[in-house]
Amino acid sequence: MTREQSRNMPSGGWVADGSGVQPGGHVGGDRQIGESYGVRYRRSDMLCAFITRIAYPTAAPGQSGAFFVQVQTEWLTCEDPLDPGGTETWSDTSYDDEPGLYWSIKEAGEAARQVAVELLADAASHDWDGSPGR
Repeated sequence: MTREQSRNMPSGGWVADGSGVQPGGHVGGDRQIGESYGVRYRRSDMLCAFITRIAYPTAAPGQSGAFFVQVQTEWLTCEDPLDPGGTETWSDTSYDDEPGLYWSIKEAGEAARQVAVELLADAASHDWDGSPGR
């Protein structure tokens, strides 16, 4: 997020940072199968706090050929909002499984992208105050 985007954010509360759905990298470790898709939320009153949510396909345990979408949520505080990962001072992570099974990696990957698109509108549901420890 640029400084200009930060200035144009609504006051207080979590909002999508304006970058839309981005590639999420390989956050799922050995569980992740295929591409991941992430969104990031910011607060205008806590510029050094972020929530990042990344959706990715993974194999369903005990169900050969079945896949589902898992979402990693990371809460992070940093010293420099232009370099959150490089100046991280605290973070915590959780994982949630989305409902639904898919019978191909391609279908599960498309579902992961759709979950990320839907997460863009979910920013306001977070009640974390932006302080380390939640």
